[in-house]
Amino acid sequence: MIQENWHYRLCLMLAFQTLVAHSKKSEDLAEKTIELAKRMNEFCDLNISKAFLFSAINFADDKEAATIDEAIQRHIEELKTKEITHLPEDKETLLKLYDRLQQRKSRRMQWQFYATAKEDKLADLVLKLFDEELKETNAEMCQ
Repeated sequence: MIQENWHYRLCLMLAFQTLVAHSKKSEDLAEKTIELAKRMNEFCDLNISKAFLFSAINFADDKEAATIDEAIQRHIEELKTKEITHLPEDKETLLKLYDRLQQRKSRRMQWQFYATAKEDKLADLVLKLFDEELKETNAEMCQ
């Protein structure tokens, strides 16, 4: 439980430190600390997407993704500097580039959700996707 609420615990510690440093009276310090910590936590929930760049969010990755990302970056740099790039001509490489670019686009579109999603919401969505995978697998087996 403590590990799940580390962010709230941090807010609580910061709130306590703030109130101790700025309060002349110690009465109601615990209640004021808890209230300030709640507000700090809510503020962080509302603004976390502004504080962290998309690139700071780590995702599950396959072995080839880093290599493909390097190739994509080279093409992007060529387009920036020369306004032209030479794409590979084989279908397999083009498919890998296309697939990875689609993944990256999807992640950019959902980065705020990734940064702010709560564990229970993520768990529900993962279970839904597991069910979809299972249904698709079963449908393929029946064909």
